[in-house]
Amino acid sequence: MRSIRVRRFGRLAVAAGMFVALSGAGGTAAASGLVFVPLAQMGPHVSQQAVADPSGCVSGVIHCYTPDDIYGAYGVDAVHDAGWTGAGQTIVIVDSYGSPTAASDLHAFDQAFGLPDPKLTIHYPCGTPTFSNAMHGIQANWAEETSLDLQWAHAIAPGADIVLVAANPAETQGVQGFPCIFAGEQWAISHYPGAVMSQSFAVTEQSFHDAAPSQVAKYRSVYKQAAAAGVTVFGSSGDSGTANGDKQGRLFPFPTVNWPSSDPLVTSAGGTWLQYGWTWDPTISADQYYACLSTASDPSTCDAQYLNSVSGSKTEAVWKEDWLPAAGGGGRSALFPTPAFQAGISQSVLQGSRGLPDLSWNAAVDGGVLVHLGFLGGANNGFYIFGGTSAASPQLAGVVALANQARAAAGKSSVGYLNPLLYTLPSSDFTDTVPQTFGTGSGLTTLNSNAQYPTSIPGSATTAGYDLSTGFGSPKVPAFVGDLVAAP
Repeated sequence: MRSIRVRRFGRLAVAAGMFVALSGAGGTAAASGLVFVPLAQMGPHVSQQAVADPSGCVSGVIHCYTPDDIYGAYGVDAVHDAGWTGAGQTIVIVDSYGSPTAASDLHAFDQAFGLPDPKLTIHYPCGTPTFSNAMHGIQANWAEETSLDLQWAHAIAPGADIVLVAANPAETQGVQGFPCIFAGEQWAISHYPGAVMSQSFAVTEQSFHDAAPSQVAKYRSVYKQAAAAGVTVFGSSGDSGTANGDKQGRLFPFPTVNWPSSDPLVTSAGGTWLQYGWTWDPTISADQYYACLSTASDPSTCDAQYLNSVSGSKTEAVWKEDWLPAAGGGGRSALFPTPAFQAGISQSVLQGSRGLPDLSWNAAVDGGVLVHLGFLGGANNGFYIFGGTSAASPQLAGVVALANQARAAAGKSSVGYLNPLLYTLPSSDFTDTVPQTFGTGSGLTTLNSNAQYPTSIPGSATTAGYDLSTGFGSPKVPAFVGDLVAAP
């Protein structure tokens, strides 16, 4: 019996002992196609007992977080206690297809964690999609992505209105699909000026090939409209470190980053590995773990060694989970030069390019967030653990919505285009992500880059201060929100 159920959207997680369900991930290749995929990592099903007992949110050896856990870890609770919940603000979630149970799943999530139901608006810019009864393949992947995005943007800003833009068809293969999703974004920008938008999808920059100048210019015009309308735009940086691929899943043999997260008009949301109340303590290496999976009659013995943990307080490392394998996206853009707002970052780091991510948030699966899914059927419905930079983007959008409420109360406009302001904030607003060592014996492991296991593609180094694996690190929410509110 296989021990851990993991679905990686967009690329296959290769691990013999894990149940990897990727039916149709990435879609059917189109002749001209780009690969525009959701960036979520789906972990195991969680018992109702674990959901009801926040002190023991685990599924086997995998840790999970409730909203209260995340509030405590990042200081969101202090901002809520000050009266800022995002009331009067709007968060726009952009996905393909959406989910047939989006509203009921959000309600179930709220019921489980004592949150109010938000005002939820769903807009289909290209018509309502027809969901297959079995929800096979790419539709299921996007439905799970949608549930993650809606529930966790709402968890961070429970007073904000939520708008789901669900494009049809999915933006997974082919330039022909792109206009639908960007038409939806234009609609949202025109209807909700001053909102915050989260995009949990990506395509490797090199996938544009020779069409990059014209295609990027065409679609980034939407981000210019967002900036003019005071809309903050987030994009997930990716879940494969610097090892990204083309539409056939073939890795580019050099470090790459993802668009639209790489656009300077988008705030790139990277990933950290938050260990809150526990500390990872592997007793075997990643190589030994995979060797164990290939021979063990009971793979759970391998999981118990590699995913071993001990009690701890709070640790936040670069997101690099070799057991999946997955790592936070980040590096140097091949499409965009260094923007003015990054002028203060050393050129030894940027080398003339736009660097990403800008900041980060927890993206781990071992230490992932709980998400309710109601379209899987029967006993398969319920709560699952999710990670990925898809978890980071909507939560960071929620944080900015908190600031926007406080700014409105002070008679100020919304934060809007965030990057120029972000790079002026003091380092004290962030938890800097630095190299950290975990484990004992042969399991001793230092996390010091976003290199994707087991590729040989160099990762971006994790260093003190701004770096290309986590940006400035994760926000200390009370200080971060306070300085966003204090800004002109």
